[in-house]
Amino acid sequence: MLMVMGVYFPAARFGFINFDDDLYVTANPQVQAGISVRNIEWAFTHAVASNWQPVTVLSHALDCQLFGANAGMAHAENVFIHALNAALVFVLFLELTGAAWPSWFIALLFAIHPLRIESVAWISERKDVLSGFWGLVR
Repeated sequence: MLMVMGVYFPAARFGFINFDDDLYVTANPQVQAGISVRNIEWAFTHAVASNWQPVTVLSHALDCQLFGANAGMAHAENVFIHALNAALVFVLFLELTGAAWPSWFIALLFAIHPLRIESVAWISERKDVLSGFWGLVR
């Protein structure tokens, strides 16, 4: 997990981008309003950017409720979720193989592989780190 923090935590200094962070967060009044019964219902009945992703939308709404429109905290949360995912990859491979060092190496490759950059350093890609989490947790 420390390796993930070292590699990806500089993203916490990044801002929002105008590609689709506005659709998911900065120009989305429901997400900006935070968590409420009405917004939970809205998240489960509406698409954002042509995607139905209620868990992702609610995670952005929780960010806004806790931290406001703070891009650094949203990036830091993506980094934390990815670090958690890397730990879960280690546990999965340890349980599958019983071999600690190879499992650690696989988790390290997963953690720092360049293919993960977009998912971790782009706020709107929270959907990817969240789906990874829900796929790995049991």
